[in-house]
Amino acid sequence: MVLTICVPQFIILICLFFSASIILPLTTPQMIADFTACGGMIMLATGFRISGIKSFAIANMLPALVLVMPISHLWTTFVK
Repeated sequence: MVLTICVPQFIILICLFFSASIILPLTTPQMIADFTACGGMIMLATGFRISGIKSFAIANMLPALVLVMPISHLWTTFVK
């Protein structure tokens, strides 16, 4: 089960890679930092699951990779 998590995460990464020329001018350093932090948290949860420390529903976390940048932009626009 845990090995299958890398497949959708890789698909999202490839989609972002090929659309980078469109996305990059729209991003800020804060948005990229939030995206990196989101991926790091998913990898941490995956490590906990692999090592048997805690079982997380990692597949439920994957939509966060798509949603983190728009939410980060809205947060910096309207809250800060």
